[in-house]
This record gives sequence, structure tokens and C-alpha cells, in this order.
Amino acid sequence: MPRERQEPDSVAGRAGSGAAKAVHGILILTTLICGSAATADEVISDARARQLLSKYSCQTCHSVGDSSLPGPSYRAIAKKYASDPQAIDDLEESIQLGSSGSWGNSAMPSNDVPHDDLKAIIVWILQLMWT
Repeated sequence: MPRERQEPDSVAGRAGSGAAKAVHGILILTTLICGSAATADEVISDARARQLLSKYSCQTCHSVGDSSLPGPSYRAIAKKYASDPQAIDDLEESIQLGSSGSWGNSAMPSNDVPHDDLKAIIVWILQLMWT
């Protein structure tokens, strides 16, 4: 009989009773990004996300929750793209090329974030739809 898979405490703790749903959704995201399902321990940690967000000065315009900053919150972005199968590509394009009009009058400038770091940031933002 196969051994039952144990999920990391960090994922279960953030998702509460929805841990299975969160892990399932994250595996779908990583499948879209990598072309194959990744394990739950490959989920982008909050610490890694904070490091990347700081490195690229994302917090200048964005925050996790509601704020008076010019850009949308990461949770609002996650919510907006929750059912969009093209979310990763759309967000990647918006971050790299910049965008305007999606969130009111504020414009997102283009950014030169390396591909791997950009994917990690996007996956972390989309993970917020389950927390």
C-alpha cells in the first residue's frame, strides 16, 4: 500500500482547513510553469518572496493587503487572476513590458527581472488566492 503523502506544515498552516485545496492549486500552477507537477515543498516561501520583492523594489507600489500604494495589492492580483488559465503569462508580460489601465489610472513601468525570479514572484502572488 502506498505511503500517504505528508504536506509541509507551512502550507497546511497558511491554508488552514483548505490545505489539500491549496496544495492541489499550487501543484496546478507549478505544472503550468514547469511543464510537470512539482512537490509542495517547491512552493515559494514567504521569506523567499520577501527577498525577491525587496530586491526588485516591488513594495514601492504593491503590498500584500489593502494599502494606499499606487499599485494593486498582491491579494487583489491573486483574486483577479484566480480563474485565468493564462495568469502566469499575462502577469509575466505585464511585469516585463509594463501596463496601464488594468487597475485604474496607475501605470506599471517595465521591469527587467530575470526569468526565474519573475516566475517565483508570480507563483508566490498566485499562491495568495488560497491564504
